[in-house]
Amino acid sequence: MNRALQSLKPNSRILLVEPPFYRFFGYERWHYPITLTLVGTYLEQQGHFVRIFDADKPTPDCRSLTRLEVMDNYPQYEAALSDREHPIWEETLRVIKEFNPDVVGLTSITAKIDSANIIAAMIRRELGRDIIIMLGGAHVQGMLTMHPEYDFGDVYDFVVPRIPEIIRLRPNKKLIMQHETYSAANFSGIMTSTGCPNTCTFCCHSFEKSLVYRNINDIRMELEEIKDRYNGAAPIYIMDDCFFSNTKHFRSVSALLNELQFQFTAGSRIMALTPEKIELFAQQGGIKLLVGVESGSQRILDKVEKRLRIEEIISRTRWLNKAGIPWSAFFVVGFPFETIDDLKRTEELIQKIRPSFVSMNRFTPYPGTQIYKEYFAHKNLQFKDLFQLNRDSCVELTADMEDYIEKMFVSFNAYNKQNAIKVN
Repeated sequence: MNRALQSLKPNSRILLVEPPFYRFFGYERWHYPITLTLVGTYLEQQGHFVRIFDADKPTPDCRSLTRLEVMDNYPQYEAALSDREHPIWEETLRVIKEFNPDVVGLTSITAKIDSANIIAAMIRRELGRDIIIMLGGAHVQGMLTMHPEYDFGDVYDFVVPRIPEIIRLRPNKKLIMQHETYSAANFSGIMTSTGCPNTCTFCCHSFEKSLVYRNINDIRMELEEIKDRYNGAAPIYIMDDCFFSNTKHFRSVSALLNELQFQFTAGSRIMALTPEKIELFAQQGGIKLLVGVESGSQRILDKVEKRLRIEEIISRTRWLNKAGIPWSAFFVVGFPFETIDDLKRTEELIQKIRPSFVSMNRFTPYPGTQIYKEYFAHKNLQFKDLFQLNRDSCVELTADMEDYIEKMFVSFNAYNKQNAIKVN
């Protein structure tokens, strides 16, 4: 067990907080804070009184945004970091005070670590040193892989990089404050495994190389809870990184979803796709696939150690199109070693494989990844800039590259709108 968690007094009153981020720029984040809920479930099983405050829960004025709209709105988050009287900060502090915790646990991805730091500083200022403040999440894990003694600031008493095999727990969603107000779509995400065996040099998921699988009976219980509460009002989203990779697990979970009459969406590595799995996916209720392609340039794929050939991308996505299954292709543009010729090859590949939706993201150097270590560890980066849809990229690209990337976002925004019209 982590030293920080061992040190907690028995029956501590613990508030876990998902710091605000997407709310600041009006994005309707659809899922509940699943990892934080797993942590809360773990702490509850240790005998503590636990509640979760989701400070990033979408408000009525939040909505689904295109990639371009997110880039347009992102400066609103940056502005909020400088406005300590923003009503979202005031709301967060009020909830914490009303709960009167012994312990506050904050989680964070790199882009919103400044949000977590602001909340921790408010707690220290308003509630003093008697409150134990802990920090966890992907940012902590990434920084500690590079600097084991990294100092996250004196506002934190402890950091918790990870709790081994926490995925094996069934998340108790009733720990979330106002859990009854979440929609079927909010609670439709489910994790059946964690980890990824790949070594992509840009991906923060490469930290967890070993795959850990949940017990099928435990998965059944969670799905039955969702069905009882929402009666299948929204498709299930399998949030695993490698759902298709373990054939036995894939078959078992897909059969269970079909038995419970759920439709579902899932992700797959290109090389895990086969005609048989695609056919089974559709037969068992699969309605959409998410596939990481990343680039149409073989040079870039090799450079980021994707272990993928362009020929395989073309042939295996052809199976998807032949089966008539809607699918999203994820691409990353703006690597520090990328050229306009590489970008053109990505455009050409997209036109060849014709995905239903193109999810374009700017390369972001996440702490702990190999590219970060090689190209950015020596630079004084602002963590708030490390978001995949931030126009103010910390990657030093030429003006021509920046212009070309912006045009790609505009072009594929139009592509997605046209495909949406065809589907509807």
